[in-house]
This record gives sequence, C-alpha cells and structure tokens, in this order.
Amino acid sequence: MPFADANGVRLFYQRLGRGRPTIVCVHGLVMDNLSSWWYTVANAAAARAEVVCYDLRGHGLSQRPREGYSVTDSVDDLVGLLDSLGIEGPVHVVGNSYGGVVGLALAVAHPERVEGLILVEAHAAVETLHAKARRQLAEGLDLAGLVLDDGDVNRWLESLGGRKLNRMATSAKDLIYHTTLVGDLRSSPPFTEESLGQVECPVQLVFGEHSDIFDRAEILARLLPNADLHVIDGMDHSVLMGATAQVRSLVLELASSAG
Repeated sequence: MPFADANGVRLFYQRLGRGRPTIVCVHGLVMDNLSSWWYTVANAAAARAEVVCYDLRGHGLSQRPREGYSVTDSVDDLVGLLDSLGIEGPVHVVGNSYGGVVGLALAVAHPERVEGLILVEAHAAVETLHAKARRQLAEGLDLAGLVLDDGDVNRWLESLGGRKLNRMATSAKDLIYHTTLVGDLRSSPPFTEESLGQVECPVQLVFGEHSDIFDRAEILARLLPNADLHVIDGMDHSVLMGATAQVRSLVLELASSAG
C-alpha cells in the first residue's frame, strides 16, 4: 500500500490519473477518511486529471501520533505529502468540511501551491465568527465522543453496523480521547479578514441550503475576492453524500477546464 513520509508522519494516499491539473481531495474529521472522496468523485475525475486522495493524520490508515492536530499541522502535512510525491506545481484542492479548512489554510499560507479551491461545507472559523465557530467544532467533537460512549449506540453499531462500522466508532473514540485533536483545534487561530482577502485563486463554495454552518458560506463569499457560492437546495451539512452528483459535476468541470 502507498505511504508517504510527510512532516514527520506516515500518511496513506492514493494517486490515480495523469496530466494536468492535479486535484487533491481532503476529507473531514473523525468518522471519515479518503474513501469518502474515492467512492464519490476521485475515480471519475481521474479520467480527466491527476487525483491524489489521502488520509489525514490519525485517520484511516495514516499514522496516529498523539499530538499535532492543529490546522497548521494539517497544512504542513499536506505540503509534506506534495513534496514527497514530487508535486511542485500548484494544485486544485477539493475539501469537505474540515478538509475545506485545510485547503483554504494552504491557500493562505502557501498561495503558490494552490491553483484553485472547491470547498464543500468548509467548517472555517473567521475572526468575527471565531468564538462561535470554534465552540461549534469542539462541542461537535466532544458530543461525538459522548455519543460513541453510549452503550445503546455501541450495541446498535455492533448489531446493525457490522464489524467495519464498529471499528470506525472505536477508532473515532480513540482519536477524540487519546490524542490532542480537540484541544489543538480549539486553539487554532481563525482566518482573518485580511488573510482571506489575499486569496487570489478561484474558490467555489458549496453549501447546503439548510446547513448549520451557512453563516460560514456567506462570510467566505463576501471576503474571498474570487469566490462563487453554490447553494444545494434541500441539503444540510451532508452535501458530499447527499448531493454527490452535483459535487462530482463541479470537480469534473474543473478538471476539464483547467487541463
């Protein structure tokens, strides 16, 4: 299986397709891994471009150190992965939820590495929303830990979810309770209005009409100079799984136009 040493951590990745552009898919937190992109978008996009999917540190098959889960760490991991794979030119980052935060943070810290962004339900904390956004994310992770600790839920996972889902729940509890993930995310600084105003690459924002973080969509659309907001009717935060065809269409359009 393909692994890369990146920023001192061993990351599992999948690389498929060829040519330009290079599209890097970044998944969300805790109960997620590269498969959420692999089975929805990556294989179709690989017919038109090079695609890289990877497991964030602590997720999937990637190494799980106890520390190093801030947004800055995630960006450094991604830069290290690109360097390890010999990808020097700018890439398009397609990120879901926290993956969108990583892509946006990469564009802020290393604009020369990013050609464009598709941010699906990006859980980005911005100065004016920082306290609320940080609290929402951290409380969501704490709640996930409490729910996964509930005996009835664990029994349900065993009886209905099968061994694979049960392993995912056990892995999620370990990530929440036995690493610095929650604390690192709580202490990660927000994006500033100034930093967002300097992101010059095109950004496509994809949010559900009923998303609980739609305020993030509105402020990002206002502050990012080259942003287009796509609102998916009837959807909540689960846009990638609930409106897969629409997300895939945006990525395929990007792959065709940028190649």
